[in-house]
Amino acid sequence: MIARQTADAIITSRLLVLQSKRLMLNRALRQLEKSSDEARARKVERLRDEIESAQQNYRSSILAFESPDRHEYWLVAYGRLIDMGGALIAKLREAARDLPNDERYAASTDVEMLESILESWTQSMRTTMSAGVARPRNR
Repeated sequence: MIARQTADAIITSRLLVLQSKRLMLNRALRQLEKSSDEARARKVERLRDEIESAQQNYRSSILAFESPDRHEYWLVAYGRLIDMGGALIAKLREAARDLPNDERYAASTDVEMLESILESWTQSMRTTMSAGVARPRNR
């Protein structure tokens, strides 16, 4: 286990990197609107990739270092579950097209059940977000 202060510093630094990348993307998008060229379009795409990476790093640091007692931990945990569930649903739908009718029906039932679970996770995430906004952050 690392010290709480060190964990907080890691989480904060990754959040700052993410926020900086988002600011850079916003500026690049405004520049692209003013003058659209291939170099600026490539820069926007590169920044989008960097933001995705920074987002994953931030989320990983939350799961690795944040306490499950904190609402931030659960936001990231539910977000990961929702992302994974969404990807699984897409794969099941695609695979179901090639199945015989009786198996296709079973797969569609599984998809509906997963969608219901995802909706439950999404609702739990919203509840956690609301609770997090309602109370001040104390360390």
